Amino acid sequence: MISLEQVTVQRQGVIALDQVTHTIYPGQSVAVIGPTGSGKTTLLETIAGLLPVQSGKVSFAESSSTTDSPLTQPLIGLVPDGNTTWPMIRADECLELFAMDSGLRGKQMDDAVNLTLEEVSLGNLRGHRIDTLSSGQSKRLLIARALLCEPDILLLDNPYAGLDPVGCQIIDQLTTNAQLTGRIILAVFNDANVPDNFTDLLVLNDGQKVTAGHCQPKHFTDVDKWSVRLKCPCSAAQAAKIIRHLTLSSTVVDDDFLTCCLPTNRGPIEEAVAVLIKAGCPLESCTYDPPWPAQVLYSLTRN
Repeated sequence: MISLEQVTVQRQGVIALDQVTHTIYPGQSVAVIGPTGSGKTTLLETIAGLLPVQSGKVSFAESSSTTDSPLTQPLIGLVPDGNTTWPMIRADECLELFAMDSGLRGKQMDDAVNLTLEEVSLGNLRGHRIDTLSSGQSKRLLIARALLCEPDILLLDNPYAGLDPVGCQIIDQLTTNAQLTGRIILAVFNDANVPDNFTDLLVLNDGQKVTAGHCQPKHFTDVDKWSVRLKCPCSAAQAAKIIRHLTLSSTVVDDDFLTCCLPTNRGPIEEAVAVLIKAGCPLESCTYDPPWPAQVLYSLTRN
């Protein structure tokens, strides 16, 4: 479990995370969205222990990081945004360096390196120098590095950027399997088009947590649109105008509620929520209309 309690972090004297409180449980794959500069990458780097906490506390199960105590962490893998400048060594040698740094030796190290290279479909390129790999293959090597020690928590910064189709399938499989393995996945996205295999959504703006909730559940029908009911207290008409470019149709029921039809082909529910929040429109909930049994898309509470 990851627990953030009133966490504040600064970058070069500027507050990048401002009293963020949030909890992520094993098996959750969480998509973090928000405008540029909202603190998304800072959140990942803080959880990874790369940035100090100015105030508040980051807890991992029974361990914690505060301004007064050193960081004790579970195994964490981080895949940064973009490609990294690699030394001119082979792919397997690169992973061996990281494996040794993590305390692996001998057969245990060899097995971990071989297994991880196969997991990211680079087994046939283990002896190739890194500077001969394509950009997509290099990004997969970053994923392999993060997976090398079978992390409990996997942090992904803009995970699909620069990936080839094979790499995209790997990310999809990792997020889908998270619920089965109990691994936590936290991924930053630079837009609101979140793949439907993520279970939860976290929205940041200006370093603050704006809202959080469950992504829409999968349902097994061949429909081409969703009918959704939004509760925007005293702002239903305003909300309808804000998201009209995303909807097929919308109806303002009263001051608080509106219903709208959203196409299913581009995952616009997350986008509609993000657009409303960014515009400052109060959004309390978003559900199917009529409701699907026990399936609430979002129960959103503004801080």
